[in-house]
Amino acid sequence: MATQQRTFKRAVAHTIFFVYALVKNFLQAVQRKCKLMMFYQRRPLIAFLDEPIAPSIARPRVLVNISHIAPVEEAQNPQKAAYRIDRLRRTIDGLLTSFSHCNLTINVSSLPHRNVVQYLPAYQRQCIHLKLEPGCDPLYVGFRVQDELVDCVNQFDWFVFIEDDILINDGSFLDKIAAFHRHATVQDVLLPNRYEFLDGTKRYIDLTIESEMAWNRLSAFQLGSVKFAECMNPHSGMYCLSQAQIKYWARSKRIWKNQIVMVGPLESAATFCLLECFNLYKPHPNNLHYLEVQHYDTKYSKLYPEPHSPYTLTPVRIKAREARQPDLQPTV
Repeated sequence: MATQQRTFKRAVAHTIFFVYALVKNFLQAVQRKCKLMMFYQRRPLIAFLDEPIAPSIARPRVLVNISHIAPVEEAQNPQKAAYRIDRLRRTIDGLLTSFSHCNLTINVSSLPHRNVVQYLPAYQRQCIHLKLEPGCDPLYVGFRVQDELVDCVNQFDWFVFIEDDILINDGSFLDKIAAFHRHATVQDVLLPNRYEFLDGTKRYIDLTIESEMAWNRLSAFQLGSVKFAECMNPHSGMYCLSQAQIKYWARSKRIWKNQIVMVGPLESAATFCLLECFNLYKPHPNNLHYLEVQHYDTKYSKLYPEPHSPYTLTPVRIKAREARQPDLQPTV
């Protein structure tokens, strides 16, 4: 008799649990259905209260001129030119992604039989213009690039000079430049910090070449929480000027054109000739990463490793050599 009672109670308990689970699932299904119905009922209201789409903002017109020279043997042999092809390809890809919201024109300035443009992917060859400068000294092609920027002054809003090993990976790059220009004067130019990435470490190479960098000795500029300053080595391998600045530079007669102002003709064309009429700023050490570009190569990081420099950054803690654990052996 006791056994029958226990069996009966167990059956009742199972029945109650089954009914509870069934009711719970039913109520959950009803709740989901009600939520969906409420959402679909809100859709007409959302559409009714939707704000009208603002008229599309005019896309900035940007002219980019890439200074590019390859050895003759590489221009004739894609196997030998693999390194140079890859860096030019990545430079162009960086421009296409970072200026995708613009009306972009890309020129590649080079010499006959001294470029690797023919080896680029088809989509890149279709969107760039090869400008050949016959008779020009290869080291001075950068100054020809400047001439092309000045000649097109009334056709574009922004003008970019860039070497063929500089990678931009920032969709807000032009927005940051424009914000700086709105609050600075026509004589003030913002240049990005240039870095190399080697062995998991980011090195701002133009700031580690000198053992002691001078900041703020001339002037500093602050925009909200972001600070900018002049420094001893403003070189970045590129610059971006507004139409007003190109006109201002042209009116100065560009007397430093074709002049070795500092380091050599390549660096003078890319940066230091600007000093004839502009003040050159970079993001301050407080916010180095605000505006930056990557140098495709890693040669300067190897020449000037500076492991303890404030301009050598890594997001992970590097273990001290003596504190390292022995390597784990694979289990057979």
